[in-house]
Amino acid sequence: MNGSRDAARIKLQDGRKLMDEIERLELRIEELREAIERSRRLRLAGRASAVIGPALLAGFALGLVAYTPTRMIVALALAIGGVVLTGSSRSSTEELERSLKQAEAERMAAIDALDLVQVGEGTR
Repeated sequence: MNGSRDAARIKLQDGRKLMDEIERLELRIEELREAIERSRRLRLAGRASAVIGPALLAGFALGLVAYTPTRMIVALALAIGGVVLTGSSRSSTEELERSLKQAEAERMAAIDALDLVQVGEGTR
């Protein structure tokens, strides 16, 4: 009889550990989703810069924009920085998405390990 109480206590402790792990994973998943959204916004800003910089350069060449050395430097910085930011954000987003999928899989495994019983209307 004492052995069954010990087994029940161990199972309860394991369940609490799993619940804590699920909660930790849910927080991690939320953090990853927010980070992915930030990374996507940076990627969009990089794309915009990568378009605006060359557009300014074209404007200089066509005489549509008054040339100054400062504007030329800004146009070049936008073009180069936009390409770099777009590529970097893309890599970061892909890495974050892989981490998100892994965390979601770990959460599902922890939920499955709880051996929850589904309660339905048909059972009495």
